[in-house]
Amino acid sequence: MPNWTIAIPETPSPNYVLVKNISLQSNENTVKEFFLFCGKIKEFELTKDDDNEHQVALISFERESAAKTATLLSNALIDDCHITAAPYFSSATPVGEGEEAGHTSEKEAEETSQEAKPKSRIAAEILANGYMLQDQIVAKGLEYDGKYGLSNRITGYLGMLQTNVRSIDDKYRIWDKAVELDQKYKIQEKVTNAAQTALQSQPGQKARGIAEQTFAQIAAVHMEATKIKGEKVAA
Repeated sequence: MPNWTIAIPETPSPNYVLVKNISLQSNENTVKEFFLFCGKIKEFELTKDDDNEHQVALISFERESAAKTATLLSNALIDDCHITAAPYFSSATPVGEGEEAGHTSEKEAEETSQEAKPKSRIAAEILANGYMLQDQIVAKGLEYDGKYGLSNRITGYLGMLQTNVRSIDDKYRIWDKAVELDQKYKIQEKVTNAAQTALQSQPGQKARGIAEQTFAQIAAVHMEATKIKGEKVAA
């Protein structure tokens, strides 16, 4: 492990995130700008790993919720490498429901801080800025938002999407390498294990409903990303 110049506290803190498998081609600004989508960064350090084949970064976020978002982005693509992101301290106390599950509306969240936004909104912003996120990463954010009831604006798209999931997919090819027609309503490996388990354990129409809902949620995030990108161009 590198000898960090960042002062690491003796008491484990959940605000510290360790990012590995960073491309040697990635510079400090590229990596830092990516993680600024999660929230304010207090300290950031990027250096080569022990094998000199990749880089590793240590990030100290201002808020615990930003660090949590960063760990959800593990396996995102930066330049030519899929990064891994995990808490620096394995023994740090995780974010509690009281901190993440406040009753802040998404409009209020956008006006206050990046950290307060739903994870799915942050994923949409990252996608809108040209980064590649696999659908299981988007699904992890949606699952987290669902747990804490934070994804109001994103889930507003679901009614429209679920009325005609098949035609929307045929038109926009939302999923990476669109699902084969005879597998249209099956959850594939790119979706979270939790969704897969639910689909496999419940038969018939209920399973199909879960598949449609999961697909529609992922599609909603991609549509939100397209909307954000359009707003940036128009600005």
